[in-house]
Amino acid sequence: MRLSPFYVTFAIVTATAWPLHHVSLNERDLVTFINNAADQIRNTVDDAIPAVSRALMQISKTAAGALPNIARRAFDLPDDFIANIPPEVFANGTVGNAALWEEAVSIDTRLNAGNLNQIFYRLISYLQKIENGSVDALAGVGSGVSYIGQGLQFLHIYPGQFDQAQAALPAETLVRISPTPQQTIQSFGASGAWWPNYLNDFPLEQQKNLSSLLFSKDWLQLSGYRYNLGASGGRDSQAVTTPGRGVESFMLSDGSYDWLRDKTGVYFLKAAQEAGVPSIVAFANAMPAALTAEKKPCGTSLIAETIPAFVKYITEVLAHFSEQDIRIDYISPMNEPDNNFDTCTQEGMAVQTSDRAAVFNQLRSALQKSTTPKIKIIGDETSQVTSQALVEYATWLPAVLSTKSIDAISVHMYDWPDDAILLNYRELVTNLSAPGSPPPIKMTEISTFTTARDMYAPWGKTGPKIMGAEYDPSIHSALDMARFIWQWLTLANAESWDWWTAVSSMMPCSPSKVPGCATTFSNTSVPAAFNDGLLYIDPAYATTEDYTFYFTKRFWVFKHFTNFLRPGAVRFDIPNALLPYGTVAVAARNTDGVYSTIFINRNVTEQVIRMELPGGGGGGKIVKGVRTTDEVDFENLAPLPVVAADGTVTITLPAKGVLTLQFSVSGGGVGVVPARRKTRRRNLLFGRERGEEEGFHKAALI
Repeated sequence: MRLSPFYVTFAIVTATAWPLHHVSLNERDLVTFINNAADQIRNTVDDAIPAVSRALMQISKTAAGALPNIARRAFDLPDDFIANIPPEVFANGTVGNAALWEEAVSIDTRLNAGNLNQIFYRLISYLQKIENGSVDALAGVGSGVSYIGQGLQFLHIYPGQFDQAQAALPAETLVRISPTPQQTIQSFGASGAWWPNYLNDFPLEQQKNLSSLLFSKDWLQLSGYRYNLGASGGRDSQAVTTPGRGVESFMLSDGSYDWLRDKTGVYFLKAAQEAGVPSIVAFANAMPAALTAEKKPCGTSLIAETIPAFVKYITEVLAHFSEQDIRIDYISPMNEPDNNFDTCTQEGMAVQTSDRAAVFNQLRSALQKSTTPKIKIIGDETSQVTSQALVEYATWLPAVLSTKSIDAISVHMYDWPDDAILLNYRELVTNLSAPGSPPPIKMTEISTFTTARDMYAPWGKTGPKIMGAEYDPSIHSALDMARFIWQWLTLANAESWDWWTAVSSMMPCSPSKVPGCATTFSNTSVPAAFNDGLLYIDPAYATTEDYTFYFTKRFWVFKHFTNFLRPGAVRFDIPNALLPYGTVAVAARNTDGVYSTIFINRNVTEQVIRMELPGGGGGGKIVKGVRTTDEVDFENLAPLPVVAADGTVTITLPAKGVLTLQFSVSGGGVGVVPARRKTRRRNLLFGRERGEEEGFHKAALI
């Protein structure tokens, strides 16, 4: 585990609850403050500082390797932890005694079931909770915790996290794509929750238009789609209270089946298949209300006694889809199992970590005996990386990896983990797996973030995130999303990345009634406005009869990834140290041998770089360039940059924008390209052969 010493020391100081509010921090004196605070903590009487915290300070100076194996205990101490550590460990002058540290690690390992890497993460979780706790903490205003926010603000300046050095003189630094292949890209997608409920009321023509916007090659061309298996039975003891968020289950409240339910949801599921979307997931927010003790689709828990009935329901639904020639590639039996949504604002079901392995194991066994044995299983779709995945995986993941009951890990990122945490996450998954065979990682949901605005002036409205009410259709939000994608592709080596909901009605006003509404920033909570969609619809469409789809910059920036990094593309690193400050990049070679490089520039000024094409660039040629900024949407670049005789190309990255360049090189460049994945493409919607084009009505778009 590689960890910034600043991050470690600051975490320890915070963990001891040292009165930071007496010190005003800034970038210049933060390091001095941390060192002084550490000295004060070491000199404080034993009664004032817990023994473990004193030990952590000592370890951080002399035994960095032992730190991850003890730090978590500062917040989650077993009853016998301190009692079982030799007293000498905490005595001054013994921190260099290797035998004592080995004993401490041995005890801590025993108390944590042998998982060395797990113990570090509770400490990181504590910091992340502080960071996500309030806007004030991030902005560094107010008192008390705000100064912790100032320290975290220093640590979170993008992209300088996790000791990511960047080129001091980028114009003189040659950017090279690493020759070492990384992961193979599987998909970029979005979910079909909950907008099909609204699209029920839209004209069929507009439903077809939306299918084209999401799935066609001319538009977003999603390579992944998540179908929501509903839990609402129709006559449940309690219904979901938020209009549109209750999804019709195929199982009615009395336990019988009605396969004609969720008509619009199934329509778009078929549309995804008809368009050739290669990765289709069925996911469940909750089990059908009829299977719960409470007879409702929210505020429930999946327990050992109800797992068999829920598994049986899933296999019956999948068998029905198969009979209807509807392809499902993956099944996810739980979604955010950390939250049962007991307020019933949406469907939800808690699953204790102690029960999760049983769900996956029983589902695998049932699928193997069913008519759909090839459907893959993913999970557990927990909400947060830091406070949940990192501290819970050891309780269930090894058990399902050993039985081969899970094919990929899926996780959400509603704690907006920083770069260090994602590298820790990737390492944890690797260490919990059999040597050389970690499961693929899929980031399957994020949205609804607000921006720590003006946190760092050169980037304007960008920075760490918290959940809250905000509607920002501009490039600022889109650049934040782009960096999330970069994080998961390059730090976690994720094979897939999914936005939450493709279409939202959570605009702050009706664009039919308020000119400019669809393009104007708002952070009002009444009426609610959220950054949860790629496209938006008029929230008052029922009365205005406005069936327009309103675009955000997130749609256009996401299109850079969905269009240019197709399934089967192999990613290669572009080291941050070669790029200008405030920029990151993703490079991949598609199955046709053409490279795509996506540059994300958060600076308010253009950045000029010089890049060498792979394999020395001999015979290389730029074949396409596209950019998205606040002024243009997916605009073709003209003229295209020219490859010089030495195989290099000079590239101007647009200010606060995303630039994609596609290029070919003679000999195909470097690395190994896997075979193209074949997908069955049969028209299920309109009774035509695949070659016929459906009509598209641009006048209905904006």
